[in-house]
Amino acid sequence: MNFFDAQDDARRRTRWLVVYFILAIVGVILSVYGIVFLAMLYTGGATSPWMPGVFTATAIGTGGVMGMGSLFKTMQLNGGGEVVARDMGARQVDPHTRDTDERRLVNVVEEMAIASGVPVPQIWIMDEELGINAFAAGTEPGNAVVAVTRGCIQRLSRSEIQGVVAHEFSHILNGDMRLNMRLMGLLFGILMISMIGRMMFEALRFVRVRSSSNDKGGGAGIVIAIVAVGVSLMIVGSIGVFFGRLIQAAISRQREYLADASAVQFTRDPDGIAGALKKIGGQQYGSKMNAAKATEASHLLFADGGMFSYGLATHPPLDVRIKALQKSWDGEFTPSEIPDVAAGRSVGGGDPRVSGFSGQTVSPPPISRHTIDQMGEPAEVDLQTGHMLRSGLKREWVHACHDREEAQALIFGLLLAEDNQLREGEIMFVKKGAGEDAGDLSLHWNSQLASLHSSEKIALVDLSIPTLRGLSLPEYDRFIEITQWLIASDGQVDLFEFMLQRVVQRHLDSHFRRHAFPKIKYRRIEALQHEVNVLVTTMAAVGGEDQMAGGYAAAMGESGWGIQMAPPSECGLANVESALEKFNWSTPLVKKQLLRMLGLAVMYDGIVESREAELLRATADAIGCSVPPFVKGE
Repeated sequence: MNFFDAQDDARRRTRWLVVYFILAIVGVILSVYGIVFLAMLYTGGATSPWMPGVFTATAIGTGGVMGMGSLFKTMQLNGGGEVVARDMGARQVDPHTRDTDERRLVNVVEEMAIASGVPVPQIWIMDEELGINAFAAGTEPGNAVVAVTRGCIQRLSRSEIQGVVAHEFSHILNGDMRLNMRLMGLLFGILMISMIGRMMFEALRFVRVRSSSNDKGGGAGIVIAIVAVGVSLMIVGSIGVFFGRLIQAAISRQREYLADASAVQFTRDPDGIAGALKKIGGQQYGSKMNAAKATEASHLLFADGGMFSYGLATHPPLDVRIKALQKSWDGEFTPSEIPDVAAGRSVGGGDPRVSGFSGQTVSPPPISRHTIDQMGEPAEVDLQTGHMLRSGLKREWVHACHDREEAQALIFGLLLAEDNQLREGEIMFVKKGAGEDAGDLSLHWNSQLASLHSSEKIALVDLSIPTLRGLSLPEYDRFIEITQWLIASDGQVDLFEFMLQRVVQRHLDSHFRRHAFPKIKYRRIEALQHEVNVLVTTMAAVGGEDQMAGGYAAAMGESGWGIQMAPPSECGLANVESALEKFNWSTPLVKKQLLRMLGLAVMYDGIVESREAELLRATADAIGCSVPPFVKGE
């Protein structure tokens, strides 16, 4: 399934999620009312089976508790995937880690991000989890995390880890990650009744009842009443748990098949993800999760976490998933062991598990109409391309992306003007706002990176995103203020500078500002005809005046709108920004139509030049889409 189609399908599933949630609330309210009625019947307070006043009070109380619980959790999850990672007992991996297993994981995740055209997510490890499992979480790619268990990185080979990571990236690209986060918020509300009952029951461990001749059983009676209420709420809450599992199973199972298939297309290696699944079935710990909040996140996991599921598993059986990947599988699982100490290392030598190609260069290949039409297809994402790009970057560049100070200077360097006089003024501003060293570093990175191909520049930006998420809020505000000034300093609109700054701010704002899920306002591209015209005209102009008319005609030829190119006065920075903002509120399929039109505009001459590739990728990123690099290895 095309990524845009998959995202649209995930968006439509959200509606069913709301329906399931309402049914769950109704079921729990009726159950609570039944218990209240039985209690009143026992005490002689019930007048009839149907008591409207009692039912209304029960509905308001129960629905209010569940609704407030969902609202609280949803607001908490706006903080991004790291909220889930912490709840699961994970820790963030230091990008400079010397641990061989962690270093290999960092390389694989960075390669996969570069290949798929999304910012590198933060990488977390669940050290206490010995089973083989993983998850991706976040409201959007800019605040996403990929977390794996210690058992995953210890027991799987590099190709098997690639398969697991590719599966999780599929959830990011297919829109499953955002859907799963919404599901977590709603499930928390459904589980609130059960959680309250359990807390009441467990609180009795700290209660001591002292009996006396004058007490007449009062203290013991209170304890018995608390036990009765707690047990009753746990029983009623089990209905909510059942509905929660039903929702998780309904939403998750088919999406797992899609993610497995996409992972094979990303890696071009069905044996990788199949091998990981076989090792889950062949080891003592399987994919079991011990984290206290694993039940809430069970639908996020790579494989079944081993929680009691009332017969409603969130994942297909292992053998079914493996058979779908390898038709000739013999049914035997693969045993695994933890690696030997210092396996593969030698004195004074490196570790082959983290080695890769180096020194490769990239070039823009001829772009065909087929390539543009296939935009968003899983087959267009190639992990080998990400590996080639990541391995071709100098170690000093990657180190800078992983350093919170140098990463800022690197972005400043990419935004510096080409004109020497303008650049001097910009350096002075950077020094004034961020210090002398920041200005010198920015100039250093400008000279180092100016001649790089667009795909390498964008890869460096992607690698910098998780590092920049480590800034404090005042540091982030200063960083954004400087990038905005660098763009506006020459009084001219440099589209690449604008797009680069917008991409960085979009992905970081989702972390620092904790925006809620964007609302869908536009479901048909015809409603955005003016905005399409502005963006297509701008994109066509990037190819030069001799290509502009032809590129515009190629992009707009199939629309049948019969409109003319937008005049320069309508293609300024503010107009482009407004157009992108509106497309950010559109459905995935509308975004797909726009990107296809922009792609046709830049490929009019048959070649996507570096500047055109930069702008196309940045435009896609600015509206929440991903476009893999338009490069091939030499």
